[in-house]
Amino acid sequence: MEKKKPIVEIKNVKKVISSKTIINGISMDVMPGEVFGFLGPNGAGKTTTIRMMVGLMGITEGEVLINGYSIKNNFEKAISHVGGIIENPEMYKFLSGYDNLLQYARMLPVPVKKERINEIIKLVGLEKRIHEKVRGYSLGMRQRLGLAQALIHSPALLILDEPTNGLDPAGIREIRTYIRKIAHEEGIAVFVSSHMLSEMQLMCDRIGIIQDGRLVSVETVGDMVGGKITTSLKVEPINKAKEFVEKAFPKMNPEIKENQLFVSVSPENVPALVKVLAANEFKIYQITSANKTLEEKFLEMTEGNK
Repeated sequence: MEKKKPIVEIKNVKKVISSKTIINGISMDVMPGEVFGFLGPNGAGKTTTIRMMVGLMGITEGEVLINGYSIKNNFEKAISHVGGIIENPEMYKFLSGYDNLLQYARMLPVPVKKERINEIIKLVGLEKRIHEKVRGYSLGMRQRLGLAQALIHSPALLILDEPTNGLDPAGIREIRTYIRKIAHEEGIAVFVSSHMLSEMQLMCDRIGIIQDGRLVSVETVGDMVGGKITTSLKVEPINKAKEFVEKAFPKMNPEIKENQLFVSVSPENVPALVKVLAANEFKIYQITSANKTLEEKFLEMTEGNK
């Protein structure tokens, strides 16, 4: 079986502005058919990276390849494989959704068949409303029309910056569903940047985290939020229990919050912890365990690197 080639290859990319290093040698790939999340605190370098990916900002060192074509040396070929939405897409509100797509298709250098337009309309679930004027669309419908517009020329890469910005919970879930459908059914590489970490956890296959211009982690969502779990115990006396765990299990990093003892522990070690506490006459009233959320993992990584 032939190994898939990355759609996006970012190779040791560096950006220096006025002798200040903004992006410091980041490297990552985005594969066809995956939703890749790109996270970082404000000022970490997310927007600069995206701007370099699409040729809106020059690259000081390194290389960005889109479907094998260099953004620096073969810009037109590289960018022809890219579609994108930056926050809320702009549309002609006095035209229907269908006429908006026709207008956009006329601007493309390669003719788009009506069959392709109809296929994309169906993919984003706008068949029933596509001939209505855009002024009557909800924000979620306009986002879906934006997705259709970005996909109309059959790109290999879809770049989305805050695609669920301003949507209500139902609209957020709707856009998430269509983004995953686009990636997995069309085989498109989807590159998403967002501050909505709980949504990124549900949407993405892999996550890259950038901090101070450096890539600090690239992992699958499962690996990032799996592993150790956070266990909270209602135990008495709580202060003595914390001191006991610190000595007996120092790697569990015990903390007291809201009158509960929180520890970081592998699932298989929870019974041993409970057994030892009970054997030492600590009273345990309740145990609750949960995997760390992406938000907790993100804050742990980025705050730890300040």
